[in-house]
Amino acid sequence: MALEQNLKELEDIAEKLECGGVSLDEGIKLYEKGIELTKKCLADLNASKDKISAIKEEMAKLTDKTRQEG
Repeated sequence: MALEQNLKELEDIAEKLECGGVSLDEGIKLYEKGIELTKKCLADLNASKDKISAIKEEMAKLTDKTRQEG
């Protein structure tokens, strides 16, 4: 759920920056927050990718084992 929340916050920040009307200081703070959220999202996506790879490897082992036994 954290990924979805971070993506939503990132979208909100992008909208604020695109619409304008923020001071330079606020814009910089929003930009920095956006960078941090992007890093978190990428880390979450990479962790999910690693989990999926591990599951696929385990399934491949099980499939190979079943084929060898059959």
